[in-house]
Amino acid sequence: MFDPTAFDNMKVVIEGLIYDKDLDGEYEIIDRNDYINLSKMDRLFSIQYRKLNIRSKSKTTSCRFSMKTTASDLYNELIKGNTEVGCFIEIEFFFPKTLEIEIIQRSLLLFQNKTAEQYIPCYNIKQSIFDKNIIESSVNIKFQNKMTEEDFDLVEELVHISEIMLQWYDEQILKEI
Repeated sequence: MFDPTAFDNMKVVIEGLIYDKDLDGEYEIIDRNDYINLSKMDRLFSIQYRKLNIRSKSKTTSCRFSMKTTASDLYNELIKGNTEVGCFIEIEFFFPKTLEIEIIQRSLLLFQNKTAEQYIPCYNIKQSIFDKNIIESSVNIKFQNKMTEEDFDLVEELVHISEIMLQWYDEQILKEI
């Protein structure tokens, strides 16, 4: 039997946290992907979920939590025995409608207050070419530094922050309806 990689260990922690919420009936898992790019040997894991909202029948905000690692990290860990390998974390929120930029800016204060990690936020709005009524909007938060197994507490905190933000975004959307 082989020793799991840091990426595999971190993936199991994230899955456990989110699937526990799914089993408790608090969240619904919408999508899950576990990719290996065979030409580059990069790995990508993502899980997308949303809070179950019994009060509202309308669409709710969803969150995709992603981890990426490279062949270089895999090589350094498995062949060289380096334990300082990790992965890049990305969190993306998908909204059923466009939000005011002030709401997005206020929500990002939570990341600033809870973590010292550097991240790049990006607000995306896509409108259908064929149907002007179809609009998708999202906020993508890319963390600049790799997170390692030593950062399990931080990764767990990021999952918790994403849960708080899902709740907050849904409340903001309900206010605007």
